[in-house]
Amino acid sequence: MTNSDGLRRLGEAGFRCSLGMVMLGISASATADSEQARSRHLALGLGVAGLPRYQGSDEYEAEPVPLIDARYGRFFARSGEGIGITAIDTDGFTAGVSANWMRGYQDDDVPRGIDEVDSALGARLFVSTRLWGAVATLATTRAITEVERGLLVNAVLAYPIHATERLMVTPSLGATWANEKYMIGYFGIDATESAASGLAPYQPEDGFKDASLRISASYRMTEKVSAWGAVGVTRLFGEAADSPLVEDDTHSIGLLGFVYRF
Repeated sequence: MTNSDGLRRLGEAGFRCSLGMVMLGISASATADSEQARSRHLALGLGVAGLPRYQGSDEYEAEPVPLIDARYGRFFARSGEGIGITAIDTDGFTAGVSANWMRGYQDDDVPRGIDEVDSALGARLFVSTRLWGAVATLATTRAITEVERGLLVNAVLAYPIHATERLMVTPSLGATWANEKYMIGYFGIDATESAASGLAPYQPEDGFKDASLRISASYRMTEKVSAWGAVGVTRLFGEAADSPLVEDDTHSIGLLGFVYRF
């Protein structure tokens, strides 16, 4: 594997693990702190995630995952959410834009004869609201470097729970809709790929792609160091689940890592 391939897979790992949900606890903790902590903080770490090789794969692999949550005023960088700016930021409502990663897959991850799908840099628009302790987020991500990667719309409902002074647990539910361009690019099989792989040709349409359940937890070991973990399950639906590429329409994820708050 070349250095560039390694960096790409490292970036993809963050997206694959839905780290926006995992990192929610850090942001929630910052919100509960002082106004200065909300507007300026930096937390960096590294974890190891167990993930499927691609959406629908029945094979898993362990990969390093960067854990990042940085904010300076309206600017932020956060694993799973990218690098961006908040245009609106109040106690109950946040909206903004970021550049985020839309992962593809390499040809050695999928059945022989299927072409790789390039990862793409995406433009992400998001809104988030807090109500009765829950956090609801709606985000739209459109590919800008590989336009054939299409568009994703993701909705997440999370509920951060301060179990103890040191322990935060965050259960969350999520669902993803994908347009036809994304579905064809990721789950489709053209005539050439069909002949090379032996899989039937497939051209999916737009629709809800998956639903997921995640439970993440953070434990503050010291004033600066926290341990992070997450487990979850995702179920593919409809046109995505019907693709001949899909070997298992239900897959799980796991993450364990450590974060240092500066």
